[in-house]
Amino acid sequence: MSSLLTTLGLRALPATSPPNSVPNLASTFLIWNFLHAYAFMSTRFIKNYYKFDHNSAPREDVEKYGEKMVKDGKLTAGQLAMVKRWEAGHENCVEGYTLFVAGTLLALYAGVPTPTLNGLMAAYSVARMMYGVTYIAIETEQYSPLRTLCWWSGNIACLTMMVKAGNRL
Repeated sequence: MSSLLTTLGLRALPATSPPNSVPNLASTFLIWNFLHAYAFMSTRFIKNYYKFDHNSAPREDVEKYGEKMVKDGKLTAGQLAMVKRWEAGHENCVEGYTLFVAGTLLALYAGVPTPTLNGLMAAYSVARMMYGVTYIAIETEQYSPLRTLCWWSGNIACLTMMVKAGNRL
């Protein structure tokens, strides 16, 4: 159990480790990306801000109340469009998290070098943060390829983890 905890970055490296050992940041990145996907990208905050968050059926808020709020002047069409993009971005981040977990755990199991894995996890994290920002902020077709670029960058980082793991197994 000790080696599993060390592998996940939840326990310090053994005293016999070389002095310049790079710490494994897997647990940090796994937790951060979980929070990013399930909390920071959640629409609960923005729907609360615009006062149409209903905990009894939160997945229906935008569809059920959005257009009515625009008609009543409580929300602009642009604000509703942003909330819809935010909701879609949140759902995609939740879906993408599973690929990140799979890539990370496979790379850990296969013994992909820590600096390489840390770099790939950082690349994924930055790509997903940029994906969230671009998904929410970009309103035009002209700049929407930036969102696609961020999405692919994150996925390529995960697939690279898997390929590197496969090469070691």
